[in-house]
Amino acid sequence: MGDRVPNLDFYAVDDDWSAVLETVFDLGMFRVFESNSEPDRELREFHAPAEIPGGYQGRSLELFAIGSGPDPIAKRIDFLPGVHPDATFRYCCEGWGLIQLHHGAPVGAQELRRSHTNHNTERRAAAWSATLPRLGDPAEWNWATVTSASGRLNRAIRRMAVSKIGSHPVLPHAAGFIAQSGLQYEYGMGIHATPVYGIGRR
Repeated sequence: MGDRVPNLDFYAVDDDWSAVLETVFDLGMFRVFESNSEPDRELREFHAPAEIPGGYQGRSLELFAIGSGPDPIAKRIDFLPGVHPDATFRYCCEGWGLIQLHHGAPVGAQELRRSHTNHNTERRAAAWSATLPRLGDPAEWNWATVTSASGRLNRAIRRMAVSKIGSHPVLPHAAGFIAQSGLQYEYGMGIHATPVYGIGRR
């Protein structure tokens, strides 16, 4: 499992996220699912950016590259008694070759967490296949298709950026938020207004 998992960490807020979602659908390469359903609801597939609820900051989507492998699996998760007062279950979206698209959220005006894309490699999926037999054989996936689709999305996101912090692209509205909030210190999951002892400025 020592191979590098492909990913892109970037900063996005507000209309940046809307632009990313538009790009996902405009590329015409993906089916788009929520990573986790609302409690007591079926897992949703979205067919246009407008279908994706607001407030998706801090939440994730699952992108299925069309033609890359078996349909995603909706796994039911039953809540233990007392865990959720008004619901008994939820679903999560699973599949070896799914691409995660996570929307990082501002934490007040003190922090902006990174958004990111990520997905398995063939090698990593094969290493875990015996542990997760419900996901089937990773060899059923066309990993070249997964990697190609992921790469195209990441390149499109990079093209939206107006600057970088380290290797992390910064999209236009995120750049404004970072400047307005005086965020200067990058560590942990994002960029912060205050330093941590031993952590230098970006």
